[in-house]
Amino acid sequence: MGLMDQFKDAAAQAQQAAGQAGGMQPDAATMQYAALANKLAASGIDGVATVKAINETGKTDAGGAKEYAIDVTVDLSDRDGTYDATINQYLVEVAVPHYQAGAKVEVKADPDDVSKLMLYASAS
Repeated sequence: MGLMDQFKDAAAQAQQAAGQAGGMQPDAATMQYAALANKLAASGIDGVATVKAINETGKTDAGGAKEYAIDVTVDLSDRDGTYDATINQYLVEVAVPHYQAGAKVEVKADPDDVSKLMLYASAS
């Protein structure tokens, strides 16, 4: 299962868990995160990023994944040059070693705002 599939599954699980917890809905931030994941899976611009640093933000999602602020230098396939960005993304513990400083990772960027990015897979 790819990382984007995991995002979709996590969003579905969050909605299901909320429904089982008395009909409460996921918060707005969770819904925005899921919407961005779906948009990037469908129409994101492919690119490669080099991780500069990774730090926990202190947030945890409903499934237990921790949020990380990941500083990267991005090179998009359809643009000249690179740019720096910070990606806030939830990762399960076993994925964290793949995103350490110096790692090359595939990313997808929002075609409407390339500052909105998500890690897609290890570029190894």
